[in-house]
Amino acid sequence: MSLTANTLKPGVFAHHLSGRGKNKRFRRGMLSSLMLTPMVDMFSLLVIFLLQAFSASPELLVMMKGVTLPSAITGKEIKDAPVIAVAPTGIFLDQKEVGPTEQVLKDPTELLKRLHDLRKQWLMGHSGESFSGEITLQAHKEIPSTTISQLMGILPSAHYGSIQLAVISGG
Repeated sequence: MSLTANTLKPGVFAHHLSGRGKNKRFRRGMLSSLMLTPMVDMFSLLVIFLLQAFSASPELLVMMKGVTLPSAITGKEIKDAPVIAVAPTGIFLDQKEVGPTEQVLKDPTELLKRLHDLRKQWLMGHSGESFSGEITLQAHKEIPSTTISQLMGILPSAHYGSIQLAVISGG
């Protein structure tokens, strides 16, 4: 039997395929259609996974509300580390307020306690590894450099000696 334009119409062609042989297995295989729903579900889950993986990457630094970073000509990629932010309203550690800047610099006990807790959590989750002491410092561009240097002097006493300064690239 030869195929013509008439036999290639959707209803006629399916009938042609179903009548080709007496073998039921062949007939069932030819009439089944491609199931797209499971494939679309799989791709949707893959996209969600990739979005979550990239949103957790350290290149996407979460900016504190009210903090405008200074700009710089040179810079390096930011490593994944706790973030301490100095805003005009106060000092924040991982987006949780520690207190007003002047008060924290006069009595850094609360900041040191929170940094110690972060270090302790990291050590529990990374047993056998040495603590790198990395921390990212975000400071509003209007904050005086003396305030930043005072804060940077406090951080090593809590075992955070590797301080990364967050800046906006492009000078």
